Amino acid sequence: MSGLLHDPLKRRRFRRLVLVGPVISGLSIILLLWVYCPMKPGQLLAQPASGAEQVLLPAGCAPGTTAGLKVPLVTVNGTHTLLMSSYMEHRTGSPEVRVIAVVLRSEEVAYSCLLCCQGQLHISVGDASVHQDHFGFSYGTADIMCPLPLGCATASHVAVSSVRALHQEEGDGRVELPVFLEVFNQEAINDSFPHNFTVCLSTMFHFSNVLQLVQSLEMLRLLGVTKVVVYRSSCSQDTQQLLDHYSHTGMVEVIPWSVDRHLNVSWGWQPDQSPGELHYFGQIPALHDCVYRNMYSSKYLALHDLDELILPQTVESWDELLPLLEEQHGPDFGYMFENYVFPTSLSLAPPTPMTPQWPIGCCPGWRRVVGINILDHLYHEPVDPTVFNNFKIIVNPRAVITVTVHGLLESTDGCVKVDNNIARMYHTRAAVQALPPDQLIYDGRLTHYRCRLMAAVSAALQQATLLDDTMP
Repeated sequence: MSGLLHDPLKRRRFRRLVLVGPVISGLSIILLLWVYCPMKPGQLLAQPASGAEQVLLPAGCAPGTTAGLKVPLVTVNGTHTLLMSSYMEHRTGSPEVRVIAVVLRSEEVAYSCLLCCQGQLHISVGDASVHQDHFGFSYGTADIMCPLPLGCATASHVAVSSVRALHQEEGDGRVELPVFLEVFNQEAINDSFPHNFTVCLSTMFHFSNVLQLVQSLEMLRLLGVTKVVVYRSSCSQDTQQLLDHYSHTGMVEVIPWSVDRHLNVSWGWQPDQSPGELHYFGQIPALHDCVYRNMYSSKYLALHDLDELILPQTVESWDELLPLLEEQHGPDFGYMFENYVFPTSLSLAPPTPMTPQWPIGCCPGWRRVVGINILDHLYHEPVDPTVFNNFKIIVNPRAVITVTVHGLLESTDGCVKVDNNIARMYHTRAAVQALPPDQLIYDGRLTHYRCRLMAAVSAALQQATLLDDTMP
């Protein structure tokens, strides 16, 4: 028993066994509702939260429910809970469904899970766990774990209800039917992945930095990335045109991210500096969803922002870098790459002439493309080794349980810091330190890729019809 309780993935199951008795009586009304399950084809179960499409359950709870949006954002009746998506969890002692949610941290809710299993409805007690990194905001990311009861080998769909709301509805003589989410990750795949590297880009909001976006995407391609997932809240017309181009090629998957329609999201990291109910446009639940969405389709995941690039220092690509790191540390670590800030306020030429001539303002056709040219910013702020600095990670997603902005909260083996001489993160953004030019440090690693990058960026802009052909 002691070994069980020390395992964070199994400890929740023990707590659920203790809670099942007092909760199950409140589920009698649900059992009555589903006497006639399976339902008729296309019967409407419930209306999702504002901004999502209707969710239909076909005959026999069969797979194929139309969820409308990729992240439907469904409210749980009688609570402030907002459901994002659901995934089979194969790594616990017994299979269960993980429902990713955003919850009001001050609200105590007893959840029940309705599971569609081989055309039959099953009910289990949901166990919610709120992630510790909420940065003091009133809402935080949570996992609602729904165990599969006996007779349910796998679940195709899940709905989550509040036990308190069910009691109230039973007393009023009415019941509001919950919304079902399709359960993804039905099979645990551990080899032969469609993608070697997938990048999860945290939320895109009011975004118009088109030039840096296309440069980042083409640099990622040069590094070996074949898929990039973008959680988009809002962007400019040119940005959308570029995303449409990359979506058509299959490199980018855009996830519409409308959490700001349901909650007052913050523009910053702390409530006292940027008021709101949820941290930074819901960055953490978006990253958390991205990990589970791509858990069995990509060998590795990189979690970082739109203005960041992890560059190897001794090899060409991530395909060469990751074997080196795994040989040194092992395969199931999160590899942490330290942040180097390259301020965009200055455009300085290299300290010595380059051949071919250095391309500051290199491509005339780029001049009317909105955004930052990363090739113009090759000087970084000094890094103090005695002070904690931000990191971003590359990780085997099957080793991840919960994530945060700069690493992992819970995983099989934890994280290790990668030596800066092996690889580091290039963060091209506004200055963090107010320093004169002579205190910045030149780093020309990006110039190693410049010829291939310039050609690729121009081609992408041309294909997306964003390149100004009138310039010489």
